[in-house]
Amino acid sequence: MDLLAQPAVRVLAFWYLLLVVKMLMLIFRTSTARMKTSTFATPEDYAAIGATPPDGPPAPDERIERFRRALQNDLENILPFFGVGLIYALSGPSLGMARFLFAGFAISRILHTVFYLQGRQPHRSIAFMAGMLFFIWTLLLALWSVL
Repeated sequence: MDLLAQPAVRVLAFWYLLLVVKMLMLIFRTSTARMKTSTFATPEDYAAIGATPPDGPPAPDERIERFRRALQNDLENILPFFGVGLIYALSGPSLGMARFLFAGFAISRILHTVFYLQGRQPHRSIAFMAGMLFFIWTLLLALWSVL
């Protein structure tokens, strides 16, 4: 069975892959910031550049930590949404509703990251809550489809 032949699955795949690209960008930004500031997570990272790690844990760099927290938040929200979205997409939903829910969630998550990295409140919280509403709506429809 070709799952990508199902329109709702293709819509989910598009938005999910876009979110994975966003997550990869956070990973690369974190890595780049670590290299620029020589703030590494492990002693072997310091050794790789011929530096001595600090005694005790390195002082946190707020920019690096902000990237890491944004990525952690993505892992806690995007990964579960993928499973829920897939169940919903496989249930044969209205294509319009699937587009609305998947795009709404993805755009909310993208905005959440932008606002998180900029330190903008209440924008970040609003984007987070919008994403959660799309997630919960999709979850309820997925649950309904399997009952």
